[in-house]
Amino acid sequence: MDFIERWRNREIAADDLLLLSGLALICGVLSGLTMTGLVELVSWVSSSLLPNHAEDYEGLAPEYRFLLPVVACGVLAFIWYWIPQRNRGVGIPFLVERLNYHQGHLPFINALVQFVGAVLSLIGGLSVGKESPAVHIGATFGSQIAQRFRLSYIGVDTLVASGIAGAISAAFQTPLAGVLFAYEVIYHEYRLRMVLPILLSAIVATGISQGLLGRFELFDLHTLTLPIYNVDMLMAYAVLALLVVLASAVFYQLQRFCWTLAPVPMPIRFITAGVLTGAVGILVPQALGSSYDTLNALLLGEALMVPLLLLAFAKVFLTSTAIGLGIPGGMIGPTFVIGGLLGAQVSLMVETPMQPMAEMTLFVLLGMASMMATVFQAPLAAIVAIVEMTHTSQTIGPAILIIVVTCTAVRLLLHQDSIFVERMNALGLVSEWSPVQRVLRQHDIRGVATRIEIIPELLHFERVRDLASSMIDYGAIQKDERYIIVSVSEMLEKLQELDVGPQPWLTAKDDRQAMDVLQAVVGKPVQVVDSTLSLAELLSWLHEHEQHQVLVNFTQSQELWLVTSKQLDHMLLKG
Repeated sequence: MDFIERWRNREIAADDLLLLSGLALICGVLSGLTMTGLVELVSWVSSSLLPNHAEDYEGLAPEYRFLLPVVACGVLAFIWYWIPQRNRGVGIPFLVERLNYHQGHLPFINALVQFVGAVLSLIGGLSVGKESPAVHIGATFGSQIAQRFRLSYIGVDTLVASGIAGAISAAFQTPLAGVLFAYEVIYHEYRLRMVLPILLSAIVATGISQGLLGRFELFDLHTLTLPIYNVDMLMAYAVLALLVVLASAVFYQLQRFCWTLAPVPMPIRFITAGVLTGAVGILVPQALGSSYDTLNALLLGEALMVPLLLLAFAKVFLTSTAIGLGIPGGMIGPTFVIGGLLGAQVSLMVETPMQPMAEMTLFVLLGMASMMATVFQAPLAAIVAIVEMTHTSQTIGPAILIIVVTCTAVRLLLHQDSIFVERMNALGLVSEWSPVQRVLRQHDIRGVATRIEIIPELLHFERVRDLASSMIDYGAIQKDERYIIVSVSEMLEKLQELDVGPQPWLTAKDDRQAMDVLQAVVGKPVQVVDSTLSLAELLSWLHEHEQHQVLVNFTQSQELWLVTSKQLDHMLLKG
């Protein structure tokens, strides 16, 4: 429990569950406070601009419904124009790029830009969500703390994932879904080694969100009853799955088209997004903003003045074009609403034995889960998110059935992956690690390295024997600002040669017999690198410099460790 000692030796924090958990807790606190601040700020400003409540875009006059997103996008374009190009990168694709190509080092200025951009987008009524900003901001907190502590790559990964889970948990008050989102959407794999600190961050952030904002009650689910499995219901599930697959395909194709417009100057793209949003908002005001109020109205039995399919595909169009044209915002919230509207439409189209409102509620939840799972290829995160947001598990069975069908259909028939993977591919970047990179990222340097003892050039005989008994294989002699590696076993062999007579390397030090190490054995000059490098970077460094070994300097603990290409090859073959 000695935190001072842990602080001094924080470079081994990847193997220190207690210290990592403490840092993850800090990530959860920072993410929770930031996201609650974002939600409160957007709600306060929107309530001041809109007539009755923070989502009442229908209450605005048509000309204001057009002007609001146009002005917001204009302000965004002005801000983005003066921001340096390197600081404009925001969102989940930027995060994945930094994880894959920059060891998870996320600049704080980009997170600040993301926060400002998200606030303006949400206030302006654009059809975007708060979760992508949440992920970016939370990941930045984790990255900054990891950099401050000079953690190894495993530690960086753990804290970045903790920040992501904490931010998602605070934004939706769904701790388990936040953890699964980090695994399924960002890392594309489940890592049990990281799970305890991440869970701690998620639950702390959720507690902060509930304490400051109150418990979210997004939907009225008093009418939900257990789903029925018969021919009519299975047909209804099939219709819903078909609509979700169609909406997912349109969602992707629209964004893919917008990605081709990247060479168009940024101000033109932003203003275009604002004009399109305003134009659709004149005709379908329910499509502006989050549209959660529209879903709640449906669940309360209120009739809408616009066809549900039209509203759903209006949301698809607005979200796809806004995100595709570069507006900083998320897609989870909009996909929830799109899926919910599709589910509501199916409940009105298909006759089933259930009561109308119970049927409506069930299909809204199924649509929400399946649309999110299909767009992001995150089935477990979608199912758990619905369970946590609605506080009921009654929809798990049919949700799994529909999600399996829709996720499989878009992958096999449409050859469509997660929207973030497709975006990375369109940018020519790697979205997933190769098997070699995955193995390298799952190991710490000390797991494949040999500890080196720093020794003087003139070494007493007793010291040579002590090195052998302490299981030290190599010693390092610092000479002219460089290190020379010598073998302890070779030094022992030289000591045995004293039995046949005096040796040329025999000398005296402090009136005692000593060995001139560099005269006795052949040393190998080795370069030194910093411990912040990952194993993947070390392997690249060895190849680039045509070296077979390198010393890694852990400055906090004053230790040197030897990493050889042979050790890395052995680990990779084993992995």
